[in-house]
Amino acid sequence: MSWLEAAAIGPVVTLSNLPVFCNALYADAAQATAAARGDLALMYSPTTGYLWNAAFDPALVAYNPAYENSLHHSARFREFATALADRLIGRYDLRGRKIVEIGSGEGNFLALLCERGQNFGVGYDPSFDPDRTKVVTSCRMEIVRDYYPTDRPIDASLVLCQHVLEHVTDPVALVEGVRRSLPPAAETAVYFEVPDATYMVTEPAVWDLTYEHRSYFAAPALRALFRRSGFELTELGRSFGDQYLYVEARAGQQPSAPNATEQAELAELGERVLAFGAHVERLCRGWTDRLVAMRTEGEVAIWGAGTKGVTFANLIAGADRALIVDINPNKWGLHLPGTGQAVAAPASLGPEVTHVLVMNPLYVGEVTAEVRRLGLDASVTAVSD
Repeated sequence: MSWLEAAAIGPVVTLSNLPVFCNALYADAAQATAAARGDLALMYSPTTGYLWNAAFDPALVAYNPAYENSLHHSARFREFATALADRLIGRYDLRGRKIVEIGSGEGNFLALLCERGQNFGVGYDPSFDPDRTKVVTSCRMEIVRDYYPTDRPIDASLVLCQHVLEHVTDPVALVEGVRRSLPPAAETAVYFEVPDATYMVTEPAVWDLTYEHRSYFAAPALRALFRRSGFELTELGRSFGDQYLYVEARAGQQPSAPNATEQAELAELGERVLAFGAHVERLCRGWTDRLVAMRTEGEVAIWGAGTKGVTFANLIAGADRALIVDINPNKWGLHLPGTGQAVAAPASLGPEVTHVLVMNPLYVGEVTAEVRRLGLDASVTAVSD
C-alpha cells in the first residue's frame, strides 16, 4: 500500500464482471463476449483524495496493438487538442525543441506539437500500431513500441503524459520515475492529464468507471503526488468541459502538506465520493427503465464505442440490444467486449432509429448535426443523468 492509499474507506462503489478493456475491440462476437472480465471495488482515501480499484489485477491488463482509444476523429476534440497544443507551445517556447510523450498512442497529439511548433518528438507506447489509420501525423516524430525509460536521463523541453497515469498499477512509481529521468537542474516542463475524478463523482459520470483505470485522480491527490515526487507545480487546472484534470510542473520542491483552501477542497470531495455509490445505483435503474420505454418507439443507437459506451452497454440491462456507432473507422466492424455488439459507421443508421444516445455530453452538438445530415429525425440525448 502506498501513501496515496492512507486511511482507506470503502468500497464506495462495487461492480462485478466489467470488461477488462473498454478500448480493445474484437474481430467477432464470440471473442468479444468471451473477453476477460474483472471486478471493481472503488476505495477512497480521505487524507489524500485518491480513489482506486482495490480489486484491480495487473495480470489481466496487457496492452497491445489492438488497443484503440483515439478521440481525434471528432472535430470537437480536435479543436480542444489544437488549442492545447498551441497553449503549450506558446507557454514553454516549444519551437525547434525535443518533446517526449509517455503513452503516445498513434501520436496524434505529439504530431500536433511537432507540426505546429516545428518540434521533434519521441513517443513511447507498447500498444502502438503503425498500420492504424491516423488523423494527424508528422515526419518530425517517431514512436517507440516500449515503455518510457525511467532508468536513464531524458533530454527534452517537455515530457508529456495524457490519460496514462490512471491506467498504471503504481502511479507513484511512474511520477517518481519521470522525476528521476530529468537532470537535477532540469528546465524541462512536465504536463500530465487525467480524467477528473471530481467531475465523475459530482455530475455524476458513472460511465467513466472502467476496469482499465486502476486510479481515479481528483485535484488533491494529483497535487500531492507531484509535490511529494519532487516537482514544483506551475499550474493545476481542469479542461475539456471540466472532464479532464491537468498538472504542469518542473523539477523542484514545494510543501506537500495541504493549506486551508486545499483542506476544504478535500473535505468537499469526500462528501461527494460518499454519495457517489447511491448515484451509481440510481442511474443504472433509471436508464434500464428509460431504455425499455425508448424501445417501444423504435431502435436505439448508442453513439460512442469507447469507455463510456462499453461501460453503459455492460451495466444497463437491455443496452446489449442497442445499435453501436462510432465515427472512428478503426472500430467499424469490430465488436464490443462483454456484450458483443458490432460497431457500425454513423451512415449505417436508418429511419428505424428513433433515439440516439450520446455517451459524452460535449459531443451532443456534433452528433445532432451528423444525425440531421443523415436525414434522420431521431431524438439525440446525452447519457449524463
